[in-house]
Amino acid sequence: MNSDAYVGDIDLSSIRLEKPGYVELVFSIVLVWGFGDAVSTLVAATVAGPHLEANPWIRALLTHHPLLWVVLKGAVVLYAGVVLLECRPVVEEVPLWRAWLLGIVGLGTVIVLGNVYVGLAAASAMV
Repeated sequence: MNSDAYVGDIDLSSIRLEKPGYVELVFSIVLVWGFGDAVSTLVAATVAGPHLEANPWIRALLTHHPLLWVVLKGAVVLYAGVVLLECRPVVEEVPLWRAWLLGIVGLGTVIVLGNVYVGLAAASAMV
């Protein structure tokens, strides 16, 4: 029995990591860039104000009516998700396609965390 394969009573050799599949990655992109970005942007805009939004088009939508931002974001992400699903054979021929899609998910996660940070920083400044 190899002691490196165990942590306490857990057999690490029985844990298998699988590469994420194409549909899982597309779903992650839609979830992070759709729901995560929309909610975190709305939270940051509500707490800190829409004037801190870096994108002037999004700033205009948030200033006019935040629901317009949600509708736009939903439409764009839905379209991107459908296009990615329809173009699966083409995308899977691209070298390192999984790394590209993981990079998109990672970048979206960083943006969502940045929005959450702005919202929390503004909320703590209000207290």
